[in-house]
This record gives sequence, C-alpha cells and structure tokens, in this order.
Amino acid sequence: MQLKSKILIAITLLVFILLTILITHRRENTQEATEVHTVRVMESVRSPYFLPLYLAQNLNFFKEQNLEVKITTSSPGAIRAALQDRRTDIALCGLQKIIFNPALSDKGEALPKIFGTMSLQDGSLLLGRQDSTGFQWSDLKDKTIIGNSQDDSSGIALESVLRQNNLPPYRKMIIYYNIPEALRLGAFRSGTGNYIQLLEPEASLAEAQGYGRVVAAVGETSGPMAVTAFAALPAYIEEQPGDIQKFTNAICKAQLWLSQHSAEEVLQAVSQSFNNLDQQILLKSIQRYQSLNIWTGNPQVPLEAYERFIAAAKAAGEIAGTVPYETAVINDFARQSMETVVYDRSTEKPQKKSLLTGILSDLPAIKD
Repeated sequence: MQLKSKILIAITLLVFILLTILITHRRENTQEATEVHTVRVMESVRSPYFLPLYLAQNLNFFKEQNLEVKITTSSPGAIRAALQDRRTDIALCGLQKIIFNPALSDKGEALPKIFGTMSLQDGSLLLGRQDSTGFQWSDLKDKTIIGNSQDDSSGIALESVLRQNNLPPYRKMIIYYNIPEALRLGAFRSGTGNYIQLLEPEASLAEAQGYGRVVAAVGETSGPMAVTAFAALPAYIEEQPGDIQKFTNAICKAQLWLSQHSAEEVLQAVSQSFNNLDQQILLKSIQRYQSLNIWTGNPQVPLEAYERFIAAAKAAGEIAGTVPYETAVINDFARQSMETVVYDRSTEKPQKKSLLTGILSDLPAIKD
C-alpha cells in the first residue's frame, strides 16, 4: 500500500511538472508571437502618391502584423545617408536616390535592395497656364518647363516622355532644374516657365488657386516604370526577414483595400495623415490618381518596369552604368504576400458614416 502511494505521488508530480513545462512553453510562444517590432520608415515626400503606406498605418494593417511603424519625411539625400548610418530601416523614395550611388560603390559599401513598390507609374503631372483641351506633347516645342531636380526619378520619367515625342531637352525645349523646390510654384505663378511639373496635392492646389491647369500625366504616357520603391540595406534584410515580410504583407493588404474602395472612403481612412491639407484638395488628388490607375494591387517590381527606368536614367545621363535587376531587386517578400494576403471588403463590417464623410457627400462634385 505504501508503495502504491509513492507511485501515485510520483505520477502526480510528473504530471504536474509536464503541465508546468507545457504551460510555460505555450506562454513563451504566445509572447513571441505577439512581440511587437518597431520598423522605421523614411519617405521622400508626404503625398497621396504614397497612399498605401498611410492606409497600412491608419487601418492598423501594420498592427495586425505586430509591427509598430514610425514614418518620417526627409529629403532623398538625407534618406540615403540615414540608411547607411542605420538611422532608418526602410527607405521610400525614387529609385535614382535609393540605389544609384557611385560614392558608395567606390567605397565598397553595400547598396540598398528594393523589396517592394506601390506604383508602377510616375505620379507627376504637367500643368500649363491654359485649359487642357486638345493638349499634345508636341505643343512643348520651343517651350520651357519648371521641373523637379535633375536627378529626381520624376524628372527622368519626364525626359523619357519628351524623347518619346521627339523633344530632346535643351535642343527642342528647355527644362529649368535650378529652381529650389520651395520656390517652384511661386516662380510659375510669377510668369517663369510655360509649364510646371508637380505631384499631388500641389497640382490640385495650383488648379484651385488658379495658377494653372493639369494638361497631362507623365506616368500615363511613359508607361509602366518602376520610379519609386521600398528599399533596405542587405544586412537589415538578412537580420530581419520576418519584419520585411510583415511590412510587405501590410502594404499588400493596403493595396488590395485601396482597389476596392471609393475616393471618399479612402479620404476618410487617410485624412489624418494630411492634417494641414484642405480635405477637398486631398479628395481631388485621390480621385485623379485613381482615374490614372496610379496604384497597383501588387507590391512586386517587374523586370520590364525596372529596365524601362534604367534605360530612361541612362538616356538622361543620370547613370553611367547599370545595376542588374537580379542585384537590385528582391521579389521574394512581395511574391509571398501575394500568395498569402487576402482582403475582401464583402466580409468587412459596415462602418458608421463619419462627420467628415457626411459633410463631403453634401458638397458639389469637383469638376476639372
């Protein structure tokens, strides 16, 4: 009897120990699964062109992936330096500013790698001083354009369109690259240049204030071109592949969400990212970009779109050599997100109408 009692006690203790180990293991796994990682992102401009990034933030798609994403806005040059100094993890800006840096190559430093994108079109718009009716690119012959900086990806896209239309810059027309960004719209308003190249929301602001009219979309004419992308240093990608995958998943879901919602619904979700911008201007910017099919539903960077940009950059004299697609682009994360991320708005609970949406719905529709 005594032996049986000892055996029973031993079995009880063993079961208790096993249960304790199991509970502890599960708790550790749960903590590991819910551990929140911080990812720092630097963008080159705050623009509706980058909408999927703000949607992923505001709709908690990053949070669903257990990520806390901190977004800051800085100049492209500062972003590249911040990547190298490890002051940011991910860059969002033009390809020209991300990967083509001879100084780094000469020093033997690793160049950033592209792992995703939100758009395969340039987002800049060409504004003239008159109505857009009947505009032809040939109208630019012997005219002047206030452009972005010369090594900017949108500038490269514009020059590509001009060459497509037999208007090589400096021979048949002139682009002013030497006007500081903060002074460009003022210079155009005061009479400098026949046309000006702007992103949204500046283009809609210029129209609302009567400075000019949008006559053409650069990306619509240039065709699919990888002008802007997400990039990170190879070391960060190797150290944090899980964070890169989760980040890409959230962006992919934002792209899918964006493709299934109206401009008014998008405005409601993204307005907090543009606190200092008139909501009607933001709405018009979203509507214009939607009409141009600016955003893709796929974060992958296709070979053809990458090579089109490379060819345009070489023709513009901005790069001497090329960075092979296989060296510059990693599509594994984007491909994985396309295979696993699902969004269907029919399964989404209807949201209550906000005060902002109610006010906007009562306003007259915006006409070009």
